[in-house]
Amino acid sequence: MLARDHYATLGVPPNAVDDEIDEAYRHLSRRYHPDINPGDPHAAAVYERLEIAYRVLSDPERRERYDAAGAPAELEAATGPDLSVRLLPEAEADASYQDLFRLLRDHAQRTGPKQGADMHATVDVPLLQAGRGRRARITLQRRAECPDCRGRGRVQLQRSRPCELCGGRGEESFVKGALSVTCACAECDGAGLATGRPCDRCRGSGASAGSETVLVRVPAGATDGQQLRLAGAGHRGLRGGMPGDLVIRVRIIPLPGWRRKGDDLHGRLQLSAAEAILGCKIRVELPDGSYTSLRVPPNTPAGYRFKLRRRGLELSDGRRGDMLLRAEIDIPAVVDEESRELIREFAQRHPHNPRTEPVRESQE
Repeated sequence: MLARDHYATLGVPPNAVDDEIDEAYRHLSRRYHPDINPGDPHAAAVYERLEIAYRVLSDPERRERYDAAGAPAELEAATGPDLSVRLLPEAEADASYQDLFRLLRDHAQRTGPKQGADMHATVDVPLLQAGRGRRARITLQRRAECPDCRGRGRVQLQRSRPCELCGGRGEESFVKGALSVTCACAECDGAGLATGRPCDRCRGSGASAGSETVLVRVPAGATDGQQLRLAGAGHRGLRGGMPGDLVIRVRIIPLPGWRRKGDDLHGRLQLSAAEAILGCKIRVELPDGSYTSLRVPPNTPAGYRFKLRRRGLELSDGRRGDMLLRAEIDIPAVVDEESRELIREFAQRHPHNPRTEPVRESQE
């Protein structure tokens, strides 16, 4: 298996002079610098290796010890995800181990399983169906297993070649001060060979977006703004990670003129002054479009509540809530003097007429 050492990292021969090492480092560092490649984990890893190689080869004493110890080509490549730690004879006083831990954390994020993201959707439920629940179909753009690479993120090549990230060594080394940590290569998983190229369809992620229809059951009695969570129904995880969840927000479609309170429906009943005083029998339109007759007793005050039993929300077990209608009195606009005189005469005949009466319930 091919190996990668500091000379190979910079692309210079072992007998390269200092000027050649400096020139190679400047050229490659400009190409792979994180500021030029924001968010590119491959470029970040290569830049870290360039820094390590240049720090060793640009120092005469460290380069001499490195050459005397033998290039990493003589070492065996890593064959698994094992992580080895060793202390170096030299230490830098200003080295920060937090930077090393950050590099290891980034490496673990690139190589380890990653949980899929949650998905969010909204289901509309008409007010009259909120009591018994409903089933709804929603269409989602969900990231699932890529059909081209079967979730591997790579397409098989006809001929293998050395891994570009580790140069065939199969491992990545992170050095900070006196501590050196070696991990399996994030690109080839420690194999040292690149046997595939990134999938064009999923761009190496192993997951591609596709349209999918999901059947969702909204439970009986769901309220506006309630959230339902379906575990494992979100986006697919990467590298064997668990899938995310599907979070569904219930939106109750209001019914003009009606409001819900528990299993009951509350509405208004508009009455004229004559209907409220003399009483009447009126035809009331219900929310479902049907009609019923309602007897209004004489002297019905404003705020009187009529209860229509079992005319509210239909429940999942077959029961129904009630419907309550609150009486509202329409006061006519009196514009002629004759009508005013009649009202004055009425007020004189009923000087102690109470302004309100106890609230009663009318049974249908």
